[in-house]
Amino acid sequence: MQPPPPPPATAEPFRITTNSPQMLDANLTPGRRKLQKWLGRVLRIVITDGRVLVGFFNCTDRDANIVLSMCAEYLVEGQEPRLLGNVMVAKKHIVSLNIDEPRTSTIL
Repeated sequence: MQPPPPPPATAEPFRITTNSPQMLDANLTPGRRKLQKWLGRVLRIVITDGRVLVGFFNCTDRDANIVLSMCAEYLVEGQEPRLLGNVMVAKKHIVSLNIDEPRTSTIL
């Protein structure tokens, strides 16, 4: 029995697929253009009861509800997260929303 092949050297980034018609960037409003750039990025959402939800931005709707995929819930900072999967967060419960950028370290 042969060992499995090694993983590819460069991992492909998270890819969003859609079944909606693709619109040209020239036809998009600035807000929609920004939302399109956020697709597949990690969002950190603080909700009214103090919980923090972190997951991949999947979609939004006219009412500004947000769907996150592969979402984790943090009750208290520093504790282990609870894995939730796909989550819809109602606009009325969103206190703050941030793109969760990886920290860059500087080597001197």
